Amino acid sequence: MNISSAVLHTRADALSQVRRALAGFPGVEVHAVTDDGRMVITIEGDDARQMGDTLASLHNVKGVLSAAMIYQYCEPELMQEEAAK
Repeated sequence: MNISSAVLHTRADALSQVRRALAGFPGVEVHAVTDDGRMVITIEGDDARQMGDTLASLHNVKGVLSAAMIYQYCEPELMQEEAAK
C-alpha cells in the first residue's frame, strides 16, 4: 500500500471545476477544502512512481496553481516486491 497526502492551491473561483476534475483521477480523494482555494487530498496507488505521476498530472488541471506532497507512506513489503521485479 502506498498513500500520500498533498495540498493543492487552486483559484477560488475554480474550486468546483477542480473537484470535478479530481474525481476522474484514480486513487485521489478530497478531504478538506477552504473557501480561498486550498484543498487537502490523498493519493493512493500501487507504487511510488504512479503516485508521483498523479501528483505531477495535478499541476495540469485547469485552476490548480500548485500541488505539493506533504506526506508519503509505503509499506516495506511492497518496496521489497518492487525491488525483486
